[in-house]
Amino acid sequence: MDCSKCSRLVLALVILSSISEPRLVFGQESARKILDMNEPDQIDFIISTMDQGFPQDRADQMTMLIINRSALTLPLIAARLEMVLKSPSASTNFVDIASEMVAYAGDEQALRVVRKLIAIDEQRFGRLVARTLTNSTNWRNPFTLAYFAFGIGNDDVTRRTVAWSESALSSDRMRQLWAEAMLDRYGKAPGQPEWAQDPLASRMRVQHASELRDRVTSFAADALAKRQGR
Repeated sequence: MDCSKCSRLVLALVILSSISEPRLVFGQESARKILDMNEPDQIDFIISTMDQGFPQDRADQMTMLIINRSALTLPLIAARLEMVLKSPSASTNFVDIASEMVAYAGDEQALRVVRKLIAIDEQRFGRLVARTLTNSTNWRNPFTLAYFAFGIGNDDVTRRTVAWSESALSSDRMRQLWAEAMLDRYGKAPGQPEWAQDPLASRMRVQHASELRDRVTSFAADALAKRQGR
């Protein structure tokens, strides 16, 4: 199914929720029970939670869905966000919570939604790029996600990704993560050709760039040796 059809389907589900009751009445289901539900019931739960303005007692359940079912959860949140933002009496609290939930996923789906929000209001939602990249460190390599961000083709996303990376790379832990992401990307420790054309390295303007390059290359070589059992 193409993206436009997916978007229309999600929007239809959100609109339908405003004129019909959820199929289930939810109590204090555990986060694990919510995760084990079938997809239609999970959709009902998400829509019901948004209808109630993201109550605190559903935070754990929503967190579990955001982390493990972002492809299902985030488009629903994004569709409701777009509807709320078009309202002259949009709830600031709802928008703030919903947008933070999007960023919490820290994955490609989150960045896709953030790109759409930035198109609506870059000043308001641009910060979510850094939030998404920071949150991604809890679940995956943030620099793998940064490479995905460059592929989105949005100047604001690209600019904010570079800014986040320049700041993050002050620590050796983050330099190691970048080294591993480059190793995954190129299949070897990066040499001069890779550094010259790398989407992140070629955009950064940092002090002591040669020192950073040497450090990351060394980390990449060490990681490669470990993978090869040397």
